[in-house]
Amino acid sequence: MKKIFTSFLFIIIITSIFKNVYCHEFWIDPINYHLENSNQISAKLLIGENFLGSQLPYSKKEFEITNLYSGNKKIKIKGRLGDLPALNTKKGNTGINILQVISSINYVDYDGLLKFDIFSRKKGYRNLAEEHQYNNYPLNFVESYKRYAKSIVSIDNHQGSDVDTGMKLELIFLDNPLLELTKNKRILLEYKNNILVDHQITIMSIKDNNLKVDYLRTNSKGYIEYVFKKNTKYLIDSVVIIKGSNKKKDKYAKWHSLWASYTLKTP
Repeated sequence: MKKIFTSFLFIIIITSIFKNVYCHEFWIDPINYHLENSNQISAKLLIGENFLGSQLPYSKKEFEITNLYSGNKKIKIKGRLGDLPALNTKKGNTGINILQVISSINYVDYDGLLKFDIFSRKKGYRNLAEEHQYNNYPLNFVESYKRYAKSIVSIDNHQGSDVDTGMKLELIFLDNPLLELTKNKRILLEYKNNILVDHQITIMSIKDNNLKVDYLRTNSKGYIEYVFKKNTKYLIDSVVIIKGSNKKKDKYAKWHSLWASYTLKTP
C-alpha cells in the first residue's frame, strides 16, 4: 500500500511540474560531465530557467525514451519510479557519451494570450499571437508540447563525435565541442531530419555564477558557429512551434511546441 501511495505521489508531483510551465527549459544535468576511472554516469533532469530548475524524478509515464549512446551503441537507460537523480547507468565507454531523453506529450492551459505571446516571442516567433487571433482561436486555450534533450559526458578523454539520434527536433554537433576550444564549433538544427534555416538557437552559459545568453540564427546550411570557453557549462536550446492537432485526444490543443536542448561543460 505504501509503495502504491509513493508511486501515486510522484506521478502527481511530476505531472504538476510539467503542467505549470510556460517558457521553461528542460535539460539534462550530469552529476559529473567529465569522469575519470569510472563509467558510472548519473544525471539530473531539470526544468526551469537560467540554469535554476526543479529536479524531476524518473518516470516511464513522463519520459518515453532514455538512452545512452556510447561506443557506437545505443543503450537503454532503465530506472525505477522516483529515482533521483533520474538517469543512472554503468555502461559508459571511454570518450564521448551522449545522453538522450524524449518526454511524453504534455499540455499547458493558457488564460489569455499574454504568456503565450511572451513565450513565443522569446523563442523567435514574433507574430503567433496575431495569428492566433486571425484564426479566431479562443483566448483560453491549450498548447501541447514535447521535449527532446541531449547531453555530453566524457570518460577518461574527450575524443569522439556527436550522434544524430533521429529525434523529431534535434541539435547536433558537427565538431567536437570539448577539443580545440579556440576554434568555431558548428551546431546543426534538424526538424524531421531536415535542416532548419534561419531559425533561432539560444545558448546560455554559466561560469562562476555569471550567466550569459546569446541568441543566434541558423545559416543557409542549417547550423550556427560558436566559440566555447573553457571550464564553462552550456545549455543550448531551440523551439519549433506549429499548429496543434485540435483533436479531442490532445485536448483540442491549438498549438504544439517541440523543444530541443543540449547541455555540456567544457574542460
